[in-house]
Amino acid sequence: MKKIISLFLICMFMLTREVNPAEFSFENPRIGIVISKASFKQQWGVTQMSAHGWAAVANLAGIPYDCLFLSDIAGSKDLSIYNALIFCQCTYVEQPIYNSLVTSLKKYIEKEGNLIIDGPFAITDENSEDCDHKELDDIIGVNYSGFHGDSEYRIRTACNLHFITKNFANNQYLTQHLVNGLNILEFSDGGTVLLESTNEDISYPFLSIQEKSGNRIVLISDFSTWAGAASFFRNIEPQVFYKNMLFNAMIRALQWTIYGDINGPFPAPQISNANMTAIIRLDADASENLNMQIKTINYLVNIAKESGVVPLYAFVSSSATKAGWQDLAPNAKKIEEVGGQIGTHSKYHRIDRKMNEKRWSEELDESKQEIEFYMADFGYPIGNIDFFINPGNTIPMDDYEQIARRFTFFMTHGFEQDMPLGFGNLTWYTGSYKNLVVLEDTPSPDYQWFYDPSWSYTTQQIIAYEEAIFDHMYDNIGRGVIFNEMWHDYSINTQPQKGQERIVNDNNKPFYDGMKAKFATHNIYCPDPVDLGHKLRALAQWNYKWKTKESEIEIELDLSNVLLDTIPYYIGGMGLRIENTNKKIDKVYINGQDHPAFTDNLIILPNLKKDLNTLHVWLADKPSSSSRLVFTSKRMPKITKNSGGIITEVVTNSKAKIAYYSEVPVILINADYQEWNRKDDNILLAYVNSDRSLELRILKGKEWVLNNADITILDIKEKNSSVVLTLSAKDKPSSLCFTSVRNPVYIKLNEQEIIFEKNEKDHNYQVNIPPFSDKATLLIKY
Repeated sequence: MKKIISLFLICMFMLTREVNPAEFSFENPRIGIVISKASFKQQWGVTQMSAHGWAAVANLAGIPYDCLFLSDIAGSKDLSIYNALIFCQCTYVEQPIYNSLVTSLKKYIEKEGNLIIDGPFAITDENSEDCDHKELDDIIGVNYSGFHGDSEYRIRTACNLHFITKNFANNQYLTQHLVNGLNILEFSDGGTVLLESTNEDISYPFLSIQEKSGNRIVLISDFSTWAGAASFFRNIEPQVFYKNMLFNAMIRALQWTIYGDINGPFPAPQISNANMTAIIRLDADASENLNMQIKTINYLVNIAKESGVVPLYAFVSSSATKAGWQDLAPNAKKIEEVGGQIGTHSKYHRIDRKMNEKRWSEELDESKQEIEFYMADFGYPIGNIDFFINPGNTIPMDDYEQIARRFTFFMTHGFEQDMPLGFGNLTWYTGSYKNLVVLEDTPSPDYQWFYDPSWSYTTQQIIAYEEAIFDHMYDNIGRGVIFNEMWHDYSINTQPQKGQERIVNDNNKPFYDGMKAKFATHNIYCPDPVDLGHKLRALAQWNYKWKTKESEIEIELDLSNVLLDTIPYYIGGMGLRIENTNKKIDKVYINGQDHPAFTDNLIILPNLKKDLNTLHVWLADKPSSSSRLVFTSKRMPKITKNSGGIITEVVTNSKAKIAYYSEVPVILINADYQEWNRKDDNILLAYVNSDRSLELRILKGKEWVLNNADITILDIKEKNSSVVLTLSAKDKPSSLCFTSVRNPVYIKLNEQEIIFEKNEKDHNYQVNIPPFSDKATLLIKY
């Protein structure tokens, strides 16, 4: 009982501590994500999943980062630029660097450096012999109490009166049951347990925090191991999807480690302005099958046209050559025409741990050359292939220099059941090549769902599980989290399988149709690989500082030191979230210009300068009443205000969805489709299918209001006795619906009177417009 009371008092003390909410500032937050080469040699899988998972946490938290080794910490690396160091499963340490590591960390901590330690830290040498790690333990104040627990344990909240856990209920379970026990870390003196691993009878610390002498330290008992603490779905009895909330806790743990107990708002950049960022990964393992390629390509092209989500489509080049490039090339070009990209899945699909320089060149260089040559030779040039999808088994990170010297965008896999998120500008083992972007696939690959003999599910079960994963990522993780599930050509086409003991499904297609519907019906950001790669590099490489004063925030985003000059041109569509406040964004200025693109808590960024960019944000108790953009699914280079409304530039080769908020009736010039206020929410929804300059115009009053239109309106003129719309040519029938307090005398299209339908009850008018060439005038006469 005394222990419970003591813990409650400690938590209450933490909750009531305040930094003056009226004024706070911070300059250039940056972390180092640290792995051990010795650990990688002993347990490369755990080390790699930990590194990739923590990179995802950093990106979701909006904190710039560098990828470091223990040897960097022990060496001459300037650690003063890092507000925190995350040690990712650094169990093993090379004995020659141990003493230097102790010295460097001691200095770092003395200078108020902060730490997150995930898993045992430097307790074993490179030869798997136990180390004398007492000196390092004493500096940190950590005690490794051993491996405890089993599959009867889950992780739950132990104290919710702290920034990290305040969004959870006390005793709330954040995970399903674990696969295995955990390596338990705890403070040797003091500290507070915020999350615990428990079987109800026995509990062990999972996430503990301590703040003293200017340092903040977080201990985590295996966020990233095969115990699967972070898992969304596992194919292990009992097979279950779970709304796992550990990533949410890790994001806040990272923010607290850097900022401490802030009592006011702070900025957090994110990959996109949406809850989710989606891209399709297509492994064309059956590249030799021409008909299968044609069907798959056309299916993915239709997804892009209906939803805006585009693929990275990667051929096994030697197999594609067997299929015949004279027919394959024109179909493959369709991928790029809707905004996707062609990549390579290697030449022979034979990458393993026995690779040498000759084999790397054969699998990667020759594959690039083969695809580039034949696409150009048959009249469909695609330029340099800069995208690679991991064939076969997971490629370990110590081979990443082979990839980074040839590509800047790499999709891999292998950890999705235990570490469901992993992405970023990852530079471990890449040598001098520092722009490699790596994406782990989202759980779970279609190969496992439909073909892995150790898995067994009906198509209906697969749809339900994968849609639940999608919804969890969209609704509960958010922050622009990346959804990029591994898809295969043979699975989309339901390649037959025989002699399997697992469930064999007759039709896989409804699964993909279900995901297509998810893409089409949710406000997600839909980048191509080039756009996504640049955004992830920006999150790692840029710097920013900020200060708050009462209800005003000033942020400086500095892109002067990013490694590519092209990065500023791909910032458009990213988000900048205002965290830790109940107040709403009221007004935004970027580089001195009014910026009409924000929601209650997020700014939609335009392209920026490769220099210092200043943002001023004003907060208020109530939502802003100003008309503004609140969502874009594609890159937005520029948005400005003019005397009549808002001009928005959108870049796209497929469907781009846009949403504006307006408390007065508006119309969107140049949209391919638009509807206003359908849900009585003051939202105008629209889409375009190509690059567009859109103009949101405020109508003169509420006497005439456009409800929806599936035709492009080029101009509007409101007069006392008429409304005149200039329409873009359309070769198929279209319609528009408007509300009018007055009854039209007639409606004419290019002087030809057309029939319209009237709803007497709500004064709605439906106009059915026949096809016409060239632009036309629609006259609504009163």
